[in-house]
Amino acid sequence: MLRSEAELNKFMEDRRQLGIKPGLERLDYLLQRVGHPQKSIPTIHIAGTNGKGSTLAYLKEILIESDYRVGTFQSPGLPTVFNHMAINNHSITLEEFLAILNEVLPIIEEMDDLGFSPSEYEILMVITLVYFKDSIDVAIIEAAMGGREDVTNRVDPLVTIITTIGMDHFKFLGNSLEQIASHKAGIIKEQVPVIIGDLDAISIKVVKDEANRRNAPIFCYNTDFWSTIHASQTFTWHSQDQAYQVKLSMLGDHQIHNAMLAIQAIELLKKKGFQITEKAIKTGLWSTKVPNRIEMISKHPKVIIDGAHNVQSVTKLIDTLKNEKVAGEIKVLFSAFRDKEISEMLGIISKLTDQITVTTFPHQRALTSELINDHINYKKNPLQAINEILSNCESKDMVIITGSLHFVDYIKANISGSL
Repeated sequence: MLRSEAELNKFMEDRRQLGIKPGLERLDYLLQRVGHPQKSIPTIHIAGTNGKGSTLAYLKEILIESDYRVGTFQSPGLPTVFNHMAINNHSITLEEFLAILNEVLPIIEEMDDLGFSPSEYEILMVITLVYFKDSIDVAIIEAAMGGREDVTNRVDPLVTIITTIGMDHFKFLGNSLEQIASHKAGIIKEQVPVIIGDLDAISIKVVKDEANRRNAPIFCYNTDFWSTIHASQTFTWHSQDQAYQVKLSMLGDHQIHNAMLAIQAIELLKKKGFQITEKAIKTGLWSTKVPNRIEMISKHPKVIIDGAHNVQSVTKLIDTLKNEKVAGEIKVLFSAFRDKEISEMLGIISKLTDQITVTTFPHQRALTSELINDHINYKKNPLQAINEILSNCESKDMVIITGSLHFVDYIKANISGSL
């Protein structure tokens, strides 16, 4: 039995060492032993390379505004393991987590003895589903990686959403858009509506083919629903029989895209009996804010953090920040996982500024100096690096902290009190 947070952290770290295991047979065994809680949880399932977290957040706020009790599962869980799962924005407590884990622990130990050890995320998924069972009206589940063999892919969804597809996680999902799209499309279920975001031609064919094989109704961005853009972050969402004019507080054209997917999902939920008003949609969208996504943590100098962790998301970040009026200099602190396209990401950032500092951070997958070209300014101590940048800033400057979500959250946690 685990009794403390220290014991829990040691247990989860040991599981983390097992790495990512393909296949869902261990999860299936766990779910069968705990009574298949996923079968009684109405769920919205979201996969995609980028945009999952924001789309989830928009949906969550609209549903909470409509007086529903909403469970969410997100990956990564930051800053702690408890932030993976929440009900109405309140993360699971240590006591709740330990109570469920200790119930499941004999099954885990039995599996270990059989050489069938479940991974960290398989255990997290089971704890999430047990936590949600009989406690929520609807769950919104974000795929951790991919879709087809993802630990989230045993939920029984009302609606599935595929936000975007790009070249990411090649080691696990394949090195072509077709292979990656096939993984993402694996969340599509028989006769369950699928909402398809802004995908390239190759990916959209793969996703539509999967949907057709599963007789899943398809709702495509810019075909079945579309937008008219007005002033900054104000737009009208249209479908064949409905329209909403809404305004977002989150910056970036990509947030309009994410909000549009959320509205389409809400329209499908309404057809399934959910009671959601236009006022709740507008209020929920406006009130949505996602930590570490173009989040301003200081005004003078302007310090912005954003977990732009791949080429696609870095491109969207730079496109958004090009519209910012900056009287002074723009300085960037960057770090990411070593298996990402580091050179390409830095090349995109260099279109905004040449004042780029690269560093590392405490994580087993973090990049290190050997991955960085000699001409790039590399600092091995991330906190020293940000302190040097901030101490050499004027109030009119802008500092951007970007890269892995783990990295930006680490930096934010260590500098927030000094800004």
